[in-house]
Amino acid sequence: MANFNCPYNPTVDYFAILGVHQLACPKTVKLAYRKLARRYHPDVSKIHDAQKKFQQIAEAYEILSKYRDAYLHDFQRRNRAVNGNSRTSKSQSTNAHQSKRSRSASERDDKEKKSTQGTHSFYEKAYRKQKPIDGKDRVITYPLTLRYAIRLLRLGSFYIPGLKVKMKFTREALMGKTFRLQGKGYSGLFGGKPGDFLVRFEVKNESIYWQLKGADIYGTFHVASQLLTEGKLIKLEAPSGSFSVEVPSDYAAGHFILVENMGLPSDDSLQAGHLYARLIAA
Repeated sequence: MANFNCPYNPTVDYFAILGVHQLACPKTVKLAYRKLARRYHPDVSKIHDAQKKFQQIAEAYEILSKYRDAYLHDFQRRNRAVNGNSRTSKSQSTNAHQSKRSRSASERDDKEKKSTQGTHSFYEKAYRKQKPIDGKDRVITYPLTLRYAIRLLRLGSFYIPGLKVKMKFTREALMGKTFRLQGKGYSGLFGGKPGDFLVRFEVKNESIYWQLKGADIYGTFHVASQLLTEGKLIKLEAPSGSFSVEVPSDYAAGHFILVENMGLPSDDSLQAGHLYARLIAA
């Protein structure tokens, strides 16, 4: 006990000894006491400190049975006082720690700021001393089939996927011209100008069946021998599209039949080419 005038010790948690909540009703307290008493009774328990534990349980039950309200009042008041002092001390300690940490962080930030400013200053000076270097040109060649080249001529434009740019496509693209897109090449250094993007097109002019000569297309067509008769109208397919040709009366193997305007399509400055078809018996 705390003193001779008080039958209980307000520093002891008798509820915890019995394993019940402070708001537990008397019936719950009694049931908890009986359960623990049977477990720790010196006559039946084999636990080495059973007698000491049994005495604590009996004392707790007696206090909570006779002096519950007075004890609970004193116990809670003491806890509030202890916790209040503890929180004040902890708050002061926390504030001091935070203040110290804040000063440390501020000093570290100042050092980093000075270091960063020094680094930036160094690179700015080095950057100013460095002469501008212009970017290099980027050259790319696009291979085209004759059929696709004719299609682009009719569209009048070519889309460059890497740049996401649509450029004008003319007959000059099939004559080896290099198209220049300014400022679309590799980037410059130290303020230098970017290079240009140079575009070239390579058309496969010659194959087993097709040959491109200027704006004219020369083609070889294999047809059934029974169709190679005078006046017979034959439907054929060329890179420039479908067309029909009539077998002339004087046609001989190896001769070319002229089909006008079936070569390369015209553009702003050049006229359309022609198709020369040679018919061979399959």
